Amino acid sequence: MNGSVIDTNVIIRMLNGDEAAINLLNTVGRAFIPIIVVGELFYGAAKSTRRQENMELFRRAIDSFDGILTVDETVAESYGVIKFDLKKNGFTIPENDLWIAAVSHAHDLPLATFDEHFKHISRIEVIPR
Repeated sequence: MNGSVIDTNVIIRMLNGDEAAINLLNTVGRAFIPIIVVGELFYGAAKSTRRQENMELFRRAIDSFDGILTVDETVAESYGVIKFDLKKNGFTIPENDLWIAAVSHAHDLPLATFDEHFKHISRIEVIPR
């Protein structure tokens, strides 16, 4: 499989018209989103004051990507290894982001994100650099 895994912040920024996010998405080739990102988007819509509008917006955005990557045993193994590496090196990142990194690692795809803490994970390629 070729392409990139897309983090939640890239999608949100793209939907808000952010040029850096739009340019990033235009350079990654095939764009896949982890099921964890789908959950984060739906959570954001559920807690918003424009719940229905955002649910529809996020559904359209999700459908525009090349696929949704789920969690399986390979992803779970990557999660364990990545979490151990981070702990060993004195870093912690949010649990959902660990799972997103694990999806990226398990599928051997770079992760498109604007979150700096992913750069502590040596097992994945993070873009932009």
